[in-house]
Amino acid sequence: MVTLSMGLSMAVILLGVVVLVTGLLGEEYRRLLSGLLEVREVTAAGFILGASALYLRCMNSSARRPSLRQLGTALAALLLVLGLATLVHGGIVFLGWLPLDGTHPISPLAISPLLSVGFVLMALALLLQDWRLLGGYYPAEYLSFTLVGLSAIPLVGYLYDVPQFIYLDFPLPVSLLSALVFALLGAALLMARPSHALMAVILRIAPGGQMLRHLLPQTLFLLLAFSLLLNWGMTHGWILPELVLPTLTLINGVIVLFIFWGSASRLDSEYGERTRNAQKLAETSALLNAVSESTSDPIFVKNRQGLMIFANPATLHKLGKTWEETMYRSSRELFMVQEEADVVDRDDRRVMASGKPEKLEQTLHLPEGVVTFQTAKVPWFGKDGSVQGVIGISTDITERKQAEDELRQRESQLEKTVIQRTALLRELTNHLETVREEEKRAIARELHDNMGASLTALSMHLEGVYQILPPDEKWADRKTRMQGLMKSLVATTRRIQTELRPNTLDLFGLKAAISEQLDELHERTGIACHASLPDEDVDVGHEMEIAIYRMLQEMLNNVTKHAKASKVDVILDVDEDHVALTVRDDGVGIPEERRDNHKTYGLRGLRERATFFGGEVDIRSTPGKGALISISLPIRPELVSSET
Repeated sequence: MVTLSMGLSMAVILLGVVVLVTGLLGEEYRRLLSGLLEVREVTAAGFILGASALYLRCMNSSARRPSLRQLGTALAALLLVLGLATLVHGGIVFLGWLPLDGTHPISPLAISPLLSVGFVLMALALLLQDWRLLGGYYPAEYLSFTLVGLSAIPLVGYLYDVPQFIYLDFPLPVSLLSALVFALLGAALLMARPSHALMAVILRIAPGGQMLRHLLPQTLFLLLAFSLLLNWGMTHGWILPELVLPTLTLINGVIVLFIFWGSASRLDSEYGERTRNAQKLAETSALLNAVSESTSDPIFVKNRQGLMIFANPATLHKLGKTWEETMYRSSRELFMVQEEADVVDRDDRRVMASGKPEKLEQTLHLPEGVVTFQTAKVPWFGKDGSVQGVIGISTDITERKQAEDELRQRESQLEKTVIQRTALLRELTNHLETVREEEKRAIARELHDNMGASLTALSMHLEGVYQILPPDEKWADRKTRMQGLMKSLVATTRRIQTELRPNTLDLFGLKAAISEQLDELHERTGIACHASLPDEDVDVGHEMEIAIYRMLQEMLNNVTKHAKASKVDVILDVDEDHVALTVRDDGVGIPEERRDNHKTYGLRGLRERATFFGGEVDIRSTPGKGALISISLPIRPELVSSET
């Protein structure tokens, strides 16, 4: 609307400039522009002053540059002076003190009093444009409407060819162009301030504004159309002059009746729809209020400044405040601990900035004590899509939080107990392994000292017996079988002794014991055995050496019993921190269900031994392509130092 007002002002300025310039041209241009020359130069000057003042007061920059606004006010004051001067001059002419009968030259200030009054009204409207009365009314709007009404008088005169409305008992007429310009300037004055009282009524979307925008143009157009039609009929003799006024009255009455009846029906329909919508809204609001007031969960709404604008009874109860004490209060005014209030405000700002809902856990010090809430916060969007604030719904989870803390403490205590029990079990397992190894050593020693000596003595006695046997074929066969049984018994005793406690491990170390075990496996089963051992001596502590040797025994036993392998590779790798033992075969592989079966004693024993030393066992196998078992143990310096 303001832009349209500025456009009309610029058009009037250009028209006034054209009129002034035309007055300086030759006679041929005067005849060409005879319609414009009906506007006198003083009238054109008034139009330029008024339109320029209006344009300057409409510019947005005038608020930032007061000089432009002051210039517009000065031009309006000049227009007021011009209007008063021409009005005084018109009064002198009207009183006959300065006749305009052609005997005297026409004064430059000679214009119709209606134009003078129009200039005065326009100047006052510009000067009082933003002045408001106590009731909220703007005098400038009424002056603008009066200006439009005055311009309608000569327009009606030209429309119906009524000289009295054109001259108004003055020697000089009001030109048609001047009347149109005044009407445009009056409309531009109204459009320059669309937010003022009268224009706001027309422009708002309320029923009154809609009815005014729809009915006023329709009514004026129909009344004017029928009036012109009757006047045209009277001019051509189709309607008697004495019938024009009654006919016009009847037609105008019917037009007004139908237009306002239709508008009343439309307003009634809109009112009914609004009433139904208002009833639905009231029901929805009542339901929301009932839910908000009956729930035990705090519900609240804050604006963009972080001030509380809604809080249900549960929120007020938790805060220990009344609504008057809570309304439009900040978090620092509502919460007891300032640091907690700052955290709440920071969370609110983050939700509003991101435009996304969040679930938060907040612990607050409230009058009833320390309370933990789980709060769902969502941004509150306005009709235009902008964030207006934040909406929150909180749930008191203090008891659940306490139960979780207690459960967490119990879990921690249980973990400590499990760790202690596990350590105790490992110590017991280690003790059992130590006792077992000692028993094996004792049994091996008994086998070596007693059984070995007995077998040696028995062998010597048998040799004497062999000497006295008759040289009979029957006794020769028995002698051969007895010697074979004796060798087998000695070999079995030696093998059992080695399995119980290999002397090689005690005397020559882990490398020699591994090599001896592989040689024995090859001799016993025919499986090709290959060992990859470190060049230097292996010193990882006697306890770990025994464990590695026993784990190798278990893995080789599995190969012998289940793998159906033809080749076995044993790799021993030792660095500063770890010792790794790997056994790889080309047998049938280990089934997956057997790999993961904790009831398999051999594999479970490997894992238990490795776990005791803080190590791990890695089993990889492909059906039909063999298996690979790798054991990695960390070297504990305290074991090495304590046993060296």
